[in-house]
Amino acid sequence: MKANIRRSKNKIETITDTQGQKLYKDTEIENVLVDHFKNLFTKQDTHNIKETVQIVEGRISQDMHQELSKIFTKEEVFQAIKDMKSLAAPGPDGLPALFYHNYWEIIGEDVTNMALDILNNNSDPSHLNSTYICLIPKTNNPSTPSDFRPISLCNVSLKIVTKTLANRIKDMLPEVISPNQSAFIKGRLITDNTIIASEIFHYLAHSKRKNGYVGIKTDMAKAYDRVEWDFLEATLTSMGFPKSMVSTIMNCVRTVKFSILINGHPSQEFYPQRGLRQGDPLSPYLFIICADVLSGLITKAQQDKLIHGVMICHEAPEISHLFFADDSLVFCRANTKEVSTIQNIIQIYQNASGQLVNFSKSEMVFSKGVSNQIQRDISNILPMKILNQFSKYLGMPVALGRSKKQIFNFIQEKIWKKLKGWKEKHLSFAGRGTLIKAVAQAIPTYLMSSFLLPKGVCDQLEKMICNFWWGSSTDHRKIHWIKWSTVCKHKMEGGIGFRDLRAFNEALLAKQGWRLITQPDSLVAKILKAKYYPKGEFLKASHKQQMSYTWKSILQASWVIKRGSYWTIGSGQGINIWEDNWIQQKGNPTSTISKPNNCGLIKVKELMDDNYNDWNVTIINQIFNPYEAHMIQQIPILDKTQSDILTWDGTRDGHYSVKSGYQAIMEWAKNSDNNNATSSNSSMEIWKVLWKLNVPPKHSHFIWRCLSNAIPVKGKLFKKGIRCDPLCPRCLNHVETIQHVFLECDWAKKVWFASPLTLNLNSNQLTEFYDWFNYMIINTDKECMEKIVAITYEIWNTRNLLVFQNKDLPPQEISANALKRLHEFKSFEEQRTPIQKPSHKSCRNNTSWSPPLRGCLKANVDAHLSSDGRWLSGLVLRREDGSAVGSATRMHKGSGEAVLGEALALNDAMEWVAKF
Repeated sequence: MKANIRRSKNKIETITDTQGQKLYKDTEIENVLVDHFKNLFTKQDTHNIKETVQIVEGRISQDMHQELSKIFTKEEVFQAIKDMKSLAAPGPDGLPALFYHNYWEIIGEDVTNMALDILNNNSDPSHLNSTYICLIPKTNNPSTPSDFRPISLCNVSLKIVTKTLANRIKDMLPEVISPNQSAFIKGRLITDNTIIASEIFHYLAHSKRKNGYVGIKTDMAKAYDRVEWDFLEATLTSMGFPKSMVSTIMNCVRTVKFSILINGHPSQEFYPQRGLRQGDPLSPYLFIICADVLSGLITKAQQDKLIHGVMICHEAPEISHLFFADDSLVFCRANTKEVSTIQNIIQIYQNASGQLVNFSKSEMVFSKGVSNQIQRDISNILPMKILNQFSKYLGMPVALGRSKKQIFNFIQEKIWKKLKGWKEKHLSFAGRGTLIKAVAQAIPTYLMSSFLLPKGVCDQLEKMICNFWWGSSTDHRKIHWIKWSTVCKHKMEGGIGFRDLRAFNEALLAKQGWRLITQPDSLVAKILKAKYYPKGEFLKASHKQQMSYTWKSILQASWVIKRGSYWTIGSGQGINIWEDNWIQQKGNPTSTISKPNNCGLIKVKELMDDNYNDWNVTIINQIFNPYEAHMIQQIPILDKTQSDILTWDGTRDGHYSVKSGYQAIMEWAKNSDNNNATSSNSSMEIWKVLWKLNVPPKHSHFIWRCLSNAIPVKGKLFKKGIRCDPLCPRCLNHVETIQHVFLECDWAKKVWFASPLTLNLNSNQLTEFYDWFNYMIINTDKECMEKIVAITYEIWNTRNLLVFQNKDLPPQEISANALKRLHEFKSFEEQRTPIQKPSHKSCRNNTSWSPPLRGCLKANVDAHLSSDGRWLSGLVLRREDGSAVGSATRMHKGSGEAVLGEALALNDAMEWVAKF
């Protein structure tokens, strides 16, 4: 039904042609759309391609060229199909990636050989290259072909080839593409651009410089669709990509054949002459490679002093432009000379690449002090709208005033519209919970990754979500049976697992702080360091005057990293003995020590032996008490020639993640709340069993409400002041409580006894529903508990039928109906096609030694904890025939954790092999 409604909504009933005439017939609509996209994908005249792309000449180093030139392997093809989403829309052949995943054991060899033939032998991929164009409306009421965005549905067989190419190329791009481009590059995020833009506009708003600046936000019309293939090929060649790879890429690009899906039916086929397909895994990387030509032209003009970017402080990098795919933001001084240079660069790029700036959708803003006359002169050069300030950049507000709550109102409105639409549908608690987690609480995530939302905004968002969860509306308020803080607890602690927005906001911002520490060479890190902590470190940065709200937000979340991380010792040069966290304990990384009087030592390096990779035991025993001295001597030193490493305590690999940061914040809050007792093992077990039962989600959510004493029985309603008869509607003798409805009422006892479980409930032995349910968990199996849950749910449904419709059912039918529904649910679950990734044929499950590939060596390592608390690591290096090349052993100090011993052994192995 929903599919039919969506299909009807998306149906193209009419289209307006170039003459402004509305057309209604299917053939006429098809002709207009095909003509439009034929024209869009038709090659245009280009100029000076060779001269223009020289700006990116030689970007591929010799080592990169050698890596890119390697023969493609079956492992790379396997990884490409493994990376694909199983149920993404298929191409004309109708086979999604799920087909390849499930039947890889049968078809894998043939598919791999086909892909490798194209990749290594430059075979013609045209037989795979038929593509459907799916038209996605860009407006609510599209009327012209331009109102649709063409998304390409490629055959998965072709995408395996292009995904393999993309996987090899993308690892090189961080070294090839300008740091001003943040899209699709490993280690760069969209928030890098929004944070930098926020800092620039904050600087311009407070700058008193005589030379004003202009910020130019350009809109590229149909950016992907207008890329000229000759320009793409020339750019790849100029950068230095191997000729064989360029030829393969261009074969995949040039042999495409399009059909437009119009109301579910493919149109006549046609062959494009330019453009990159939105939907091809390779296209994003090809586009930013092309866009880097424009970046190179702007950078060259900046280096030649033809334009001047913005420097937010003396030591900061000069920013002339920020790119995110086809979104571009350009800065220069607000004078006609520099703006004319920008206009000339844009024209050169347009003439060579086929790109076209849509001036009607482009905008520019000026810093304070730029006269109206200069603004008009510049507008004559670049005919685009002049704004007082950009309202948003990449979906983020860039100009923040004093009233933050008012600025962030748009996120409240966005969530409210979603919730309002859902209220019209009859959703169970489980359905509402899914929508809240997947949509309502996900909407503000992007904004919260750069800004700390005011507490009032978070409270308002949670209030809206809470009202929706309990079924409240503007004209009908429902009882909130459980505190929101309890609902936000983890499922294993008695909650539903909704996010605490404030804590999640801080976890997201802490990720930005972690990136500033661990990626100091990124553009955003260089800018923030130059302005806010030029001679120090992020964790020791303090508040200053005229800080941007973005920086305030990141700085305010730094406490998360300080509390949850510690330093792993390398050289010890950057670690303060008395102020930094380096004496780590399990689960308590913030252990610090008191500084003795008259001690002049400052850095951890001063506690190390000058001649060996070890501690100076004499100095340590002189300064510290025995307990502290013992702890220090147990800390391993990785290598005095290496830098110290900040390690996050919440993950196995020591790298901060938003998930682990959020869990840590919630755990710290729980531990600091004296009124919040730690959950017992028995209470955690009851939740663990409940959420693992194979029952409909609405059943498990209902039991959660029962166990949480959050069911609207009449006794509870009466106590809350709601006018009602508190007695049980069946027996009319006892107050209706949760335990009475399900356990104590004679009717309920008959239901349980008449069921296949034949439970004989003794009123004298019954206490609370929670205790009874926990008793049944301990004394029955999973299958029995699933039946108990189903019958409990059916008892409540039948109770509601009696209360609201004055209908009743005999006890014998209740369990039958419950178990029937449970059986239907399980049958449906079993019939669902399992979504699984293909298993690698080469995977082995044995304990015997397997030889390395021919021409390679293999190192095997192990570690052993000695009786005196030291780790002994050993390694052996062998050829493919098993003969030993060499071996080595080493001793380490450290804790008794096995994972640490294994890590130290692996580190020794890598160091030894590197020197071999």
